[in-house]
Amino acid sequence: MNFDRIAPFYNAMETWFAGRCLQRCRLAFLEQIPTPSHALMVGEGHGKFLVPFRRKFPDARVVVIDGSARMLEMAKAALLKEGLDTEGIRFVHSMIGDWRERERTFDLIVTNFVLDCLTADQMDTIVSKLGSMAMDDAHWLVADFQVAGKGAAKWRSRVILGLLYRFFRMTARLEAQSLVAPDSALAAAGFHRVERKTWEWGLLKSEWWRRTA
Repeated sequence: MNFDRIAPFYNAMETWFAGRCLQRCRLAFLEQIPTPSHALMVGEGHGKFLVPFRRKFPDARVVVIDGSARMLEMAKAALLKEGLDTEGIRFVHSMIGDWRERERTFDLIVTNFVLDCLTADQMDTIVSKLGSMAMDDAHWLVADFQVAGKGAAKWRSRVILGLLYRFFRMTARLEAQSLVAPDSALAAAGFHRVERKTWEWGLLKSEWWRRTA
């Protein structure tokens, strides 16, 4: 899986496909979470969460990990464009499966529109791995797609998701062929859901999870 090929067009694609809906999902709980000291952002892409996060929490240390070098470059550029510095932010070019932090230092994990790229086996492995890097009272923000509950909304979400998976398999060599819910993996890692919001007939969701010491 590599998003370098489509990185230059990703912003335009997102705007054309969903307007600001995905961004609303990313930022749904930014004003509610406690002030973090050390955040891990996985698959952050262009920095659409990183920029407002940095503006709100300028003193937080951040690790941004992405498998696309071009996405990381664009995230740095987005910060500078908004007059924000990169001090205390570490950019890591790596697939999450190949990288590990040595200590449990993160009190916030952010996985926006990245868990949908995982197969069922990868989901359990990656969520467990990320959970092992999180502190006992850590928070976890998830923004992603989902299959809506019933009726026309369910049919609509399945059609849209089918088209998206086909597109990203062709352009980014995505292994996953369908959506896997992360709920059981997050629960197994010791997290419980605090709050949940949905948009677009149930196609999009934002969730705030927390681990209780």
